[in-house]
Amino acid sequence: MKAHSRISASRRGFTLVELLVVIGLIALLIGMLMPALSRVRERSMQVACASNLRQIGMNLLIYANESRGWLYPVGPPGADGLPTTLGSTLPPDQRWTVYVFHKWNPAIMLCPSDDQPAAEHSYILNEHLADHRIKYSTSTLGGLYSSDVVVMGEKVSGIADYFMEENEFARVVEPFRHGLSYGSNYLYLDLHVSTTAPTAAKAGIDPWDVPVALPNPNP
Repeated sequence: MKAHSRISASRRGFTLVELLVVIGLIALLIGMLMPALSRVRERSMQVACASNLRQIGMNLLIYANESRGWLYPVGPPGADGLPTTLGSTLPPDQRWTVYVFHKWNPAIMLCPSDDQPAAEHSYILNEHLADHRIKYSTSTLGGLYSSDVVVMGEKVSGIADYFMEENEFARVVEPFRHGLSYGSNYLYLDLHVSTTAPTAAKAGIDPWDVPVALPNPNP
């Protein structure tokens, strides 16, 4: 009988208190792991987004090689002598993406961190390049290097624009897509992609501008 009692005692289950302690420990561990998992997930989306921009850059280079160095297509000059944009005001089959990718908005035009991409794209081109007649091979950049000049960046989710035009930086560019620490991804004229913190990306009123003289519309 004594042996049987010892066996029964050794096989008894957890008490309610012990179960609550175990559940509490599991909840504590989950609470500690969730922020880390969230950061890993966001970091993976930021890397995927940067990869998209690199692929877009390669397609823009192919277009430039076929178009005498012009990085992306624009329309004829308007009344101010500057080129018009092939953007969201046109039907989808007439926008610049069709000329570069041979289809409207391929998957690489969507950042996985962009939950509400207006007009089904997450990136925006720097219209200053067309305004200043800057090509892929242009070396006179007002004292800047090609690694300093932004070609494309991430746009505000609710904005449908394809081009960041003069005085539009604060309205259309999203400097916080991947959080306060990482900032957003940018494609530069030398075709490298950098994740830049907001303080660096917003170093001026319009950090995407290029300090070279605009061409005279009436020479």
